[in-house]
Amino acid sequence: MLLALLACTAPGTIVLGHEDSGAPSSETSGDTDTPLPGDTSSDTAEGDSGENEEADASRIFTLATMHTVVITMDDDAYRDLARDPYSSVLADVEFDGESFPGSGVRVKGRLGSYRDFRSQKAALKVDFLEFGQEKKLEGLEKINLNNMVQDCAGFSELAAYEVNELVAGVPSPHVGYARVSLNGEEMGVYSVVEDYDDRFLKRAFAEPEGTLYDGDYYLWSNGSYTLVDFTAAGQDYFGVDEGEDAELAQVHAITEAVADSMGRASFGTTTGALVDLDAFARFWAAAAWTGHSDSYSYYSNNYRVFVPAGGKAVLMPWDPDWAFYSSTNVTGPYGILAQACKADSTCHAAFLAQVTTMSDGAIAAGIPEHLEAAAALINPEFATDPRLERDLGSIRGCQSAILDWFPSRSAALGSVSGL
Repeated sequence: MLLALLACTAPGTIVLGHEDSGAPSSETSGDTDTPLPGDTSSDTAEGDSGENEEADASRIFTLATMHTVVITMDDDAYRDLARDPYSSVLADVEFDGESFPGSGVRVKGRLGSYRDFRSQKAALKVDFLEFGQEKKLEGLEKINLNNMVQDCAGFSELAAYEVNELVAGVPSPHVGYARVSLNGEEMGVYSVVEDYDDRFLKRAFAEPEGTLYDGDYYLWSNGSYTLVDFTAAGQDYFGVDEGEDAELAQVHAITEAVADSMGRASFGTTTGALVDLDAFARFWAAAAWTGHSDSYSYYSNNYRVFVPAGGKAVLMPWDPDWAFYSSTNVTGPYGILAQACKADSTCHAAFLAQVTTMSDGAIAAGIPEHLEAAAALINPEFATDPRLERDLGSIRGCQSAILDWFPSRSAALGSVSGL
């Protein structure tokens, strides 16, 4: 029987996301004394000045420090943000006392995780360069301050990203924590999440040049949404975060390849010419193992796609705050690539091989210890978080349930018929 998480409820029909709504477009705007593992600080892209080295940002994504973020904006900016929370306003930001004047700040999160910043615990995106400034935070142009309102443990994101990166070998954002205030009002404890951008690509890929696509759902003005996928219905709603593909030609090519080869012997050569299927099998395995119900594999949501110049597409996770949800239907993948992988014996075998070894891999990587360190850092802060939406008992219960998940998950999945 799959482990049931304490204090978590099933996602609703409308699922969370994190980016702005708008018209369909191809371009949108360890131990506790060291940085999070998975650090590739020695790998600097050729021609990089060193400013963007991962070593520079390692102090941000650590479990050794509860950072302090102080955001200040004038009355006009405050009113503008209240009127249009998804458009950045001018603000002064301090990170651990270091000043970043003239930064851009906006609300992030939509259906599910959206909160009003004036009275609730709103998630925020900070862009240090939005309004023409040149100063970065240890090489970071942007940071995401996630409110964790749908993360019942406060470390589900951290855990899921580490499983992806350290066990499945899927490049994923790094995570730290901070206390945040806005215009003197305490907002509480937030996760500080690395952004998917050109700097991330330099950290994560030997070939960082290419096109980065945003695969979150598209939200219409009437509140309905369209899921983004390599299908005729979903392919035109990808955003382009880095690189250029105004016509979404690479996306359309993958859509056509999947349609032509799904369920056929040609899948490995036809779709495999455009998508790194081995990487995808590991990506799907991480979603199944972590029970990420709101993922690409199980809801065609919350993911990025990177196509290196001259290379094959790689999918990566985003916003895994609904990971470790025990009722995820792991036998019924929803994303078209996951369905096609399941229908192909070679791809499916690679998926199963990864799933059966992930518990051992996660334990060997020390992830449970990292999560215990995270709990030791955030739990005392939760106790004084003025906008916390869960009681401390339910948070600790959820943390315990996720820690129990690690040694038993692979064996539990091994007994699931039809996986």
